[in-house]
Amino acid sequence: METNHFIASDNTKIFYRIWLPENNNIHSVVHIFHGMAEHSERYDRFAVYLNTLGIAVYAQDHRGHGLSSSDDDLGWFAPKRGWYRVLQDGYELSQLIAKNHPQKDLFLVGHSMGSFMVRALIALYPGTYTGAVISGTGAGQGLLGVAGKTLARIRSLKNHGKQPDELLDNLSFGAFGRAFQPQKTNFDWLSRDENEVQAYINDPLCGFVCTSRFFIDLLTGIALANRRSLMTRIPKDKPLFLISGANDPVGNFGKGVQKVYEAYKESGIEDVTIQLVKGARHEILNEIDREETFKIIGTWLETHKTPKSR
Repeated sequence: METNHFIASDNTKIFYRIWLPENNNIHSVVHIFHGMAEHSERYDRFAVYLNTLGIAVYAQDHRGHGLSSSDDDLGWFAPKRGWYRVLQDGYELSQLIAKNHPQKDLFLVGHSMGSFMVRALIALYPGTYTGAVISGTGAGQGLLGVAGKTLARIRSLKNHGKQPDELLDNLSFGAFGRAFQPQKTNFDWLSRDENEVQAYINDPLCGFVCTSRFFIDLLTGIALANRRSLMTRIPKDKPLFLISGANDPVGNFGKGVQKVYEAYKESGIEDVTIQLVKGARHEILNEIDREETFKIIGTWLETHKTPKSR
């Protein structure tokens, strides 16, 4: 694993990690988008596995996260239109990846918050990407999302929205853990693997409370990803793989993921697959059966290689 950075078009330094197969024997590239309140280093095991298949891996730390954050902007994207700014960061890194690996397939892999980013990028820049793996996603929130965004706007009037917002954090995620009893920690909903949950809790760059302004951006992103007009911009033959834990509260225990699958099918996407991993919670790549999930995703990527990349 190497760490590098690029300067985004607004002069912000964005850090990213690279995992390359031995002997640089690469047939495809995966660009990972991590979730909220975490960072790209947590995908090391998955990236190393993909390397064994001849797949190079890049993963950025989104601004306000991981190495791309500072003491005063953890859980913060930008003063305005932060969601679109992070999408632009991702596209700019994808352009760099394509330059580094010409004529290679470039797949998106997005988890949780990153899944909504990937769902937007595959529609906005379909010519850049071969396909997408969408992990831990969810359906639109309708009026509840509108109300949440209104509340976030009101609360962001204080301190320019840069203050960590415990209320919005609890309203958004507080109920997730209560579905798993007896509840040992606030993050039991992430995985059945207690060691992985504890590692998340012990990581100072995980599980932090995001800012009021961030929640405006997140709710903007969720609504955008679930907009039918955006879905119809995806080429009909672009392959999509929806994979989530069957016990993931973010996807409403599979029901929300099924809604997303049906929306893509109704939008005319011909190659869309859904898989709910039995027993798994939110972080399927950190679950007790993660090696099997690695293989499921790896097989899908291998199956969807284009002839020019083989």
